[in-house]
Amino acid sequence: MKKLTLITLFLLFVININAQDSHPIIGVWQLSTVEADGETVDGRGAVWIFNEGGEMKAGRSLTGPSFPVGEWKCDKTRKMLIMESSMDKDFNGEAQVLKINDKELSYKKDGAVLNFVRAEKPKTTGEIPTLSFTSDDFYDGDDYLYPEDSEKLPWSLNDVYYYMKNVEEMVYRVDQYSPIQKAKTDSYKNSYKVKFLDDNTLSIREYSYYQKDYIDMTDNEYPLNDKTSEESVFYPRNKPDDFRVINMGTETITTPSGTYDCYVIEGIENMDEKVKYWMVYNKPGVYAKIIWEGFSYINVYELIEIK
Repeated sequence: MKKLTLITLFLLFVININAQDSHPIIGVWQLSTVEADGETVDGRGAVWIFNEGGEMKAGRSLTGPSFPVGEWKCDKTRKMLIMESSMDKDFNGEAQVLKINDKELSYKKDGAVLNFVRAEKPKTTGEIPTLSFTSDDFYDGDDYLYPEDSEKLPWSLNDVYYYMKNVEEMVYRVDQYSPIQKAKTDSYKNSYKVKFLDDNTLSIREYSYYQKDYIDMTDNEYPLNDKTSEESVFYPRNKPDDFRVINMGTETITTPSGTYDCYVIEGIENMDEKVKYWMVYNKPGVYAKIIWEGFSYINVYELIEIK
């Protein structure tokens, strides 16, 4: 009898493992809404991935990268999803499965109901933008080659203040690429929000629509006074350590927000980060496009709206 019981338990264990490897939860799920405290909020497109064998991954969007966050298994008898993770409480603990089918998944965890729809991660392309110049292109030995280019910039701080009087926000689509993966890995929306703290103190701060918060936690101020009013500026971006103007208002670029004549500037930031700016010469403070290239990723900003 004891031997029969052991065989039965072993068979149940094998059946449970096989069931987990073919469980309907396996796949990519995009968070649509979260119900908590009597309110329903947008899931912001976050992604949960339940792989065969119990691996669990997550990402902030379908187009972005996903990362291992823990392990999962299901208790069919109790209709519970059991997650184990040391990274975040959202991926750790038991959740009561309320609905699961080919298209929808809902479970209740820590008093909140998470609603998902089944999705697929899009295939990435092998084409990425790159900036071909290097820091060596700005020097001949120890001599800096472009000392006069600060005088060629299209905007003074006074110009930016004047134009921004009628602007509330500049909205951009940001595409992120990985040089290592040779593919686009994410796409999201950021903006620069404009606020006058007083007549002579302007703040333009980058805002994340995904996080629903400012990226920098302090005002990006540039006070206007007798000393600063005629300064040639990159504001609201930072001035590169080294830069050169390669086109002076002669390059026309079209973005989702329109067509603009731009000054084009190439620069080096923080010793080895590269940047290319398309500065709209008759809209001081507005960039039509930006390419920023670091070691691990490349961001491409394209202007989609001026509010």
